Amino acid sequence: MNPAEESTRPNARSEGLVAPGPVSLSEQLSRIVSTPGDRPLDLNQLLAQTADRGPYALIILLCLPFMAPFSLPGVSNVFGVVIALLAWRIFQGRTARLPRRLGERRIDGKVLAGVVRASIRVVHWIEKATQPRAKAWIRGDTARRVNALILIYGGIVLAAPIPPIIPLSNLTPSIGIVLVAAGMMEEDGVVLWIGYLATVAASAYIGFLIYIQSALILHLWRQYSDPLLRRLGGLFA
Repeated sequence: MNPAEESTRPNARSEGLVAPGPVSLSEQLSRIVSTPGDRPLDLNQLLAQTADRGPYALIILLCLPFMAPFSLPGVSNVFGVVIALLAWRIFQGRTARLPRRLGERRIDGKVLAGVVRASIRVVHWIEKATQPRAKAWIRGDTARRVNALILIYGGIVLAAPIPPIIPLSNLTPSIGIVLVAAGMMEEDGVVLWIGYLATVAASAYIGFLIYIQSALILHLWRQYSDPLLRRLGGLFA
C-alpha cells in the first residue's frame, strides 16, 4: 500500500472501533469543568456526566470544597442534604436522581472549575490510594445498604447547623464521606474501612467540641447571670 492510500485509510480509533482507555476521575472532572464559556451546570447535569461512576463521583465532587481547614457557611448545608439524598437512592438500590428543586440548582462554572483545580491533589490521592481490594463482600446488598447509611449520616452531619466557631467542622466529616464513596466506587475494602474509622473519629471530634463549648457557655451563663438575677430579685423584694 502506497503512502497516499495509507493516509486515506480510516483510523480504527478515530472510527470508534478501538475502545479508549479508562478515564481517570481527575481527568473526568477536569473535562466537566472545562466547558465552553464556563457555563453553569446543575446538579443533575453533573450526575449525568459522571453516570459511569454512579453517584459516587458527584458525592466526592461535592465534598471537595470542604477540603480546607475553614468552614463554608451555607454551602455545607445544601451539599450535605444532596449527599444524604443520593445515598438514600443508593440504599434503595435505585438510579441516582435528585428532586427537581435540588437537582436543577446551578453551580457557576468558574466556581466549579476553581474548586476542582484547588482540590486536584485530593483527587489524585484518591486515584493512587484506591484499587479493587477485598471486594467480595462489597458487592452484596447488605454492604451497599450499610455503606449508604454511613454516607447518609455523613451528609446529615455536614448539613447540620454546627457553629462555625468549631474548627474543621466541615473537613472532618467530608474525609469520611470521600473515603467511603471512593471505596464503594472502586470496590476497595481497605479504603472503606479507613473511611469507617474516619467517620467515627469525626463524630467523636465534633461531639467532644460541642460538649466542651456547651459546658463553657453554661459556665459563663451561670457565672454572670446569677449575680444579675440576685440584684433583680433584691429590687422586687
